Amino acid sequence: MIQALDQSNVEKIFIVQDEGANLQKALFSTSKCTFITRNKNYSSLGMGTLFALEKVAEYYGNSELNNKSIMVVPCDTPLVTKDNFNLLIRKAAGESADVTITIIAASRLEKRFPQKHFRSVYLSDYKTSYTMQNVIFVNGEFIQLKPSGELGKLRLSFRGWDDVVMKRVEEGINSIENLRHQSLFHGKLFLLWLLTKGYSSYIFRFLVNLAIKRLTMAKVIELLNGADHMHAAYIESEDVEFSADIDQPEDFQMILGTPWQNSD
Repeated sequence: MIQALDQSNVEKIFIVQDEGANLQKALFSTSKCTFITRNKNYSSLGMGTLFALEKVAEYYGNSELNNKSIMVVPCDTPLVTKDNFNLLIRKAAGESADVTITIIAASRLEKRFPQKHFRSVYLSDYKTSYTMQNVIFVNGEFIQLKPSGELGKLRLSFRGWDDVVMKRVEEGINSIENLRHQSLFHGKLFLLWLLTKGYSSYIFRFLVNLAIKRLTMAKVIELLNGADHMHAAYIESEDVEFSADIDQPEDFQMILGTPWQNSD
């Protein structure tokens, strides 16, 4: 994946690693690559993502950051190519949003990865089900880097967001990550968690539209805009490679089409 990013139109590659990982020796890297090490205080997916965005902001500074678009990409997508990246980058460049999310037709994923389960929602404007891909674009103008404060606390914030909203975002990212491969029961618990965080009116409208099959992507974006005080947009991806989602060694059997051999 790093080779694909290096050959793509991205300007800089920031790679987040845990303490002691020393990925510099294990991975292909070029002058585009900058390695960021997070300590155990930022080990969760939510804090890790926010920590990485903070380090990118520190690298550029608030002024230069205003002219940047940051693409956040998961590490478990080994089949993506430079063309996959460049296509998404071109599509995202046409959006003037704070955050741009990527969606893909569930039928594409089911055809390519029949062994995996992907949560999807029916969108009436597309007349089919779609699922989010784990690639998002963040407008540099949306990011705010606060002056140095309390040691060990993030300096990162987003325009118009206070600490309460930032904490909610962190917890939301973590909850979504924990629910990726769990049952519908846990999904209901996640909705209940959202209700306790002040999203009740948004969740109610979302569920009503979903139940009567009138949910549209425009309605989803409208609810996102209101709930998180940001201007959101979406782009449609056609590249299933971004959803490869390598979690277990056995997943390589699905991706490569070869039996997994356990050396034990």
